[in-house]
Amino acid sequence: MAAEIFTEDYKITNFETNLHGTITLQYLLDVIVQASEDQSQAINLGTEKVQENGVTWVVIQYDVDIKELPKAGQPVKLQTQGTSYTKSFANRHFWIRDMDGHILVEVKSLWVMMNLTTRKMVRIPESAVTPYGSEKVKRLERLHKLHKFDVDNAKKMKFPVTFNDIDFNGHVGNTRYINWMSDTLSFDFQKGRLPTGFSIKFEDEVRYGDQVTSEVNIIDDGNTTVHQIMVDGKARSMAEITWKKIN
Repeated sequence: MAAEIFTEDYKITNFETNLHGTITLQYLLDVIVQASEDQSQAINLGTEKVQENGVTWVVIQYDVDIKELPKAGQPVKLQTQGTSYTKSFANRHFWIRDMDGHILVEVKSLWVMMNLTTRKMVRIPESAVTPYGSEKVKRLERLHKLHKFDVDNAKKMKFPVTFNDIDFNGHVGNTRYINWMSDTLSFDFQKGRLPTGFSIKFEDEVRYGDQVTSEVNIIDDGNTTVHQIMVDGKARSMAEITWKKIN
């Protein structure tokens, strides 16, 4: 039996949008993750409940396919489904649909459980996934493999990690990285393009007090940007964003 698809209505607010009047990539991730938290709360597996056992869910990768970015004031339906898991990893899917049911955004994601004290991955207990109806499998679907980063042709910007970057897990919230990445792109570049999708992968935590360097390659005549977030010479997150030109 397929895992339950959780659905809730949502209205895109003005503060979640940018110059184009469409939802930003950070807020896109924020609203879908909130839908998964709402599903978890409904079955008494919200973040606080899970953390009572000294563990927490941490995302490893998002693959995002954007057919049309929701606009300010637009009512949408948010959907999420904990599809499958192994002893160490779990897949979760998300959809943003218009009120007629057409898919605007589709997201596939990969998650692990982390021990809050050791900050290491731990085995996923059955009790943390079976209430969602998730299927136990031997191997999960592979997510997108990112372009290799060209360090010799990178534009770089530095950012301090501040208190407001830190989430309830004690590290930089995963949605913050995509802002650091897009901030390396010029105003004119972003004004003349809309994203059609992105994949972002998280390798290691970024903590309060770190200094991050956001690096970008612009390739394929500006249709693709490849990003990485560096701390002390080590890549903490990598991403690839595809774009379409407008106007």
